Amino acid sequence: MNYDALINYIHSTPLTWLILTLAAFKLGIIIYEKFNKHTLLQPIIIAYVILLSLIIYTNTSFEEYFKSVEIIHFFLGPATVALALPLYKNLKYIKSLFIPIVLTLFIAGIFSIAIAVSLLWIFGAELPTILSMTTKSITAPIAIITSEQIGAIPSLAVGFVLITGIIGALFGTIVFKLINIKYDTSKGFALGLVSHGIGTARAIEISEKAAAFSALAMGLSGIFTAVFLPMIITFFK
Repeated sequence: MNYDALINYIHSTPLTWLILTLAAFKLGIIIYEKFNKHTLLQPIIIAYVILLSLIIYTNTSFEEYFKSVEIIHFFLGPATVALALPLYKNLKYIKSLFIPIVLTLFIAGIFSIAIAVSLLWIFGAELPTILSMTTKSITAPIAIITSEQIGAIPSLAVGFVLITGIIGALFGTIVFKLINIKYDTSKGFALGLVSHGIGTARAIEISEKAAAFSALAMGLSGIFTAVFLPMIITFFK
């Protein structure tokens, strides 16, 4: 095989990465269902490993890859909005838990960011890396915009978002069992708050109520971070 010709073709054909991304995720779904939906074989993880390997192999930059899959990025917005359906169905229950939801959002959101930033600072990470970590628990479209506003590195921020989501989806269920979390509302809200869209995908498999609270947490966390994080960063700068 002519390696140079293959690389040139991948770099010069805009649809290549789009097709590879969709194919990788489809393969991930097949593998996930084949092994009875094993937690360690989430479709996003399979797709991530495949695409990361291809990107490294072809020496493709994040900017080039992202430009090729912009259509997927565009549809992330409508897909997120579609999560409003389970929210609407559980609206009365959500209203009854308004105060606990708000308290959890602020306390857990701030604590999560503070822990991550503190660890990076202790290990001597540079400022752009630390700033990129602050958007780790919000969905990718918001993370990209917010990271640009605060002087972080968008590609690194997206990387942290993916890793956080994968870790949450992988170990969330295990943590729930260890500390005996029984309520689907709590499971869903925790997954959405910490692991955004990937965690929400996992919450959908638990129950409709878990999906509703996960979507709620993901949306509120995204808004909270996008509004207040740039203000806080600007104040400290």
